[in-house]
Amino acid sequence: MKIDVISAETVQNSISMTRAIELMRDAYLALTRKEVDVPLRTTLVNENGTVLYKPAYSDSEKIFCAKIVSVFPGNASQGLAVCPGVIIVNSAETGMPVAMVEAGYLTALRTGAGTGVATDLLSARDAKIAALFGTGGQARHQLEAMLAVRDLETVFVFSKKSENARRFCEENRDLVGNCQLVADPDRAELKRCEVITTATTSPTAVFSDEEISANCHINAIGALGKDRTELSHQTLLGSRIFVDERKACLAEAGEICLMRKAGLLPEDFRVKEIGELLASGHTPPVSKTERTIFISVGNAIQDLVCVAELLRTSKPTQTFQI
Repeated sequence: MKIDVISAETVQNSISMTRAIELMRDAYLALTRKEVDVPLRTTLVNENGTVLYKPAYSDSEKIFCAKIVSVFPGNASQGLAVCPGVIIVNSAETGMPVAMVEAGYLTALRTGAGTGVATDLLSARDAKIAALFGTGGQARHQLEAMLAVRDLETVFVFSKKSENARRFCEENRDLVGNCQLVADPDRAELKRCEVITTATTSPTAVFSDEEISANCHINAIGALGKDRTELSHQTLLGSRIFVDERKACLAEAGEICLMRKAGLLPEDFRVKEIGELLASGHTPPVSKTERTIFISVGNAIQDLVCVAELLRTSKPTQTFQI
């Protein structure tokens, strides 16, 4: 059989952040309208990290795909990618494997683009000040996505290590134009932030409820697993929560699972999907009167729509006969 191979470089050259955000809108709508088949992911864990198996099928795109991606935080100290992965693509007509796509870059891109959709829908249209927690592999795309949908003037960058925040700001000056990146600022600046994105590996809340404003928008995308959360119970209970997919987040998102475990949620607790907002024609508020949170555990339909775009528009990096 012949299998096309699409590299990270090809993905980077083929899908811009602006285009990725458009694709995520399509993905979230398809998910809410149940136009795709996306089973819950399978997660395997050992003492070193986590491996995720994430399948999806789209009749309209005529492909199946399955992503195998791992999260091994210790890889950074060995000079290895923390979130390496591949996507295997099968034809919906024959079932034959037709392509293999490098998934590390694609995952970071589409995760950032998902944040872009949520930020555009839920943050104030005139938002100027944002915060970014985390400076790892996801951070640049999270920053790029916020800048793609809002004319930000200042982004405060927080990291456990001050030198990481400074390095991140220096390395991403090319991305921000006239926007000012501020490394390791005073925590008091959080009160001014209208958009906050958390992209960390922290197992516990990265800020307290008292540190943030009552009407900001928060994107929580870093926590992996039922027992981890980047946000406090107080922050979650004082906000309207939106998710990428209801079924997946109720089963897997630590922010929600830990609150349920603590008895803080009613039996009929329900959250709204981003796709439901899109389907309703929701427009972003001129100014915010409440705090909103977008929780994402990631969804394989996000990978599938990107893969379909690559198959339509790019040439394979290599082709193998196996």
